[in-house]
Amino acid sequence: MKKLFLLAALAGLGFVSCKKNHYGSYLKGTYKGTFKRYNEPGAEEANVSINFNSPNWSGTSDIDKYPALAQGRFSSDGEVIRFTNTAAWTADFDWTLILDGTYIERAEGDSLVFTKSYGNGWVDVYKLKKQ
Repeated sequence: MKKLFLLAALAGLGFVSCKKNHYGSYLKGTYKGTFKRYNEPGAEEANVSINFNSPNWSGTSDIDKYPALAQGRFSSDGEVIRFTNTAAWTADFDWTLILDGTYIERAEGDSLVFTKSYGNGWVDVYKLKKQ
């Protein structure tokens, strides 16, 4: 009987965790902060602004194509945030700088941090605060 109760309780927790916000609707409005690619020699820190209007986003950086923002769609489950960048890009820069793909997300209060790691040691870090 105890095992059945434990199984039911765990199943209930699983059901609750599935109710996370898959569209990132808690992300609304403009977030401003910084972007930096760590473990890359000479990497700068850029000032960025990203506007979330679920399921769409748009953004700017004070350094051209670092990171490469523009606009697209996003979704979030509270642990990862997935970006699809819908802009047309030229071939004259490192396309890994395009905000696209899956990032690890950490939200705390009005702050949002998301990161993406690469196999070569690079780590992209966005540190943003709601405006």
